[in-house]
Parts: sequence; C-alpha cells; structure tokens
Amino acid sequence: MLDIENPFRPTAGATPPEVIGRAGLLDEFEYGLRLGSGAPGLLSIFTGARGIGKTVMLGAAHDVAREHGWAVVSETATGTFMGRIGEKMRRLSQELGDGPESRRRITAVTVAGFGVTTQLSPERQVDWRELGEDLLTLLDQRGTGLLITVDEIHAADRTELSQLAANVQHFIQDRLPIALIFAGLPSAVSDLLNEGVATFLRRADKIDLHAAAVRDVETSFAETFSSAGISITPDLVSRAATATGGYPFLIQLVGYFLWREAEIHEASSHLPQSTEP
Repeated sequence: MLDIENPFRPTAGATPPEVIGRAGLLDEFEYGLRLGSGAPGLLSIFTGARGIGKTVMLGAAHDVAREHGWAVVSETATGTFMGRIGEKMRRLSQELGDGPESRRRITAVTVAGFGVTTQLSPERQVDWRELGEDLLTLLDQRGTGLLITVDEIHAADRTELSQLAANVQHFIQDRLPIALIFAGLPSAVSDLLNEGVATFLRRADKIDLHAAAVRDVETSFAETFSSAGISITPDLVSRAATATGGYPFLIQLVGYFLWREAEIHEASSHLPQSTEP
C-alpha cells in the first residue's frame, strides 16, 4: 500500500486536489474582493456542461473569499432556496453579535434550511432585505463582506431568482459588500437571461467553462504520480490523459483508477514469495 492517500475524487461535489486548466478565471473576482462593492468581478455566472467543473469553481471561489476574510453562504437553486439563504444570513448575524465570541473571523456557514414552503411574500421579502442589510453592515464595519453562491440555477424558481437579483442589486446600490456567483447549464442560463427574469444579471461576468487541454492533463498526471514516487511510463500517462478528453470528471475518474492500480501493484510486489519445500 502506498504511503500517500489517493488524491483523485471522482465523486459529484468533491473538490479535486488540483483544478486543471482554470488558471486566471477567478482573477477578476479576487480583484473585486479587494475593491469592494460594485466591482464587476463580484457578480459572475459560471456556465458549462454537466461534469465540466462548475461546482468545483464555486468551491474555488469560496476558498478565495475566505482567504480575504469574507463570509460565504452557499446554496443550490432547489425548492425555496431564498428562505435557506435567509436562515444562513440570520445565523451569521447572530454570530456577528456584540459578544466577544462574535469578533472572530468569519469563514463559512453550513446550516439547515429555512422553514418556508412558498415563494417569499412581499412582507417576507422586506424582512429578507432588512436582514441582508443588517448583516452586510456588520460585515462592512469589519472590513469584510458576504459571498452568496447559487448552483444549478437552471432549476431555479423564476420568482425566487428575481427576488434574489433584486435584493442584491439593492445592496450594491447601497454600496454594501456583497458578491453573487451563479452556476448553471449554458442553454438554461441563456434562457433565463433572455426571458428578462432578472435583467440585472445580464451585467454579470459570464464565464464559460470548457474542457482542459490534454497536454495540461498529461503534465498534471505525470507530476502527481511522480511526487508520490509512482513510476508510470510516459506512454501510459499520455494515453490516460487523452482518454479523459480534458473533461474534469474523467480526469478524476481515470486518475483514481490509475492510482488504485498502482496501489495494487505496490502491494503485490511486497508479498512474500512462496518457496518450494
């Protein structure tokens, strides 16, 4: 058995050890975190086919935001996601209260959902906005802000999506430190924007994700296995990289099974050899 754990994670939602072919995609977002409210990079949409790495990029954005001290609220656009975001903001506000424990640096929030079963009523919308304003004001006083990410927006209820966009636009107009990043399938995202569900979102930085270059995959495979002391021929590395087509999920899947084969080979090479009596 190899001393190093298999680094490949061919599972939905899992964060890979290395994001291949995505260098520079979050530069504008990171610059926006430094500039603050209203910076273009703080409003973005990742689009791409299933398995192309949209959720992974959202996770990378979370990491960048946390490194800059921003709070993160992450949701998927299923059911009443506005209510769940509202509950997470409420918990954050409580964490940022006046007690000494509240003065610690905010990193992330992962709590259960909000108990609503319908779209937000006008009264609830006002409550949601006021809650957001209070939270963002607290964060602003600490020199930080809030990143909200919503995955699978192609599945979003149009009314809730419009409510979220309208509220975020209100926060930006008030120069509050808010960032919003969506992820979804290309055709569905285009339909949403063309429908005028949230005209404000047409100004978002649209980032289309594509397959990584096979050469980059080949380099990553070679370096990953070499750093673990695993001997793998250049021909096998090349064929494995080509088989992935640069598709992020297949990169993880092929890498995972290559590593498993290396573990099996390593274990068998250390088995005691039988001897004839």
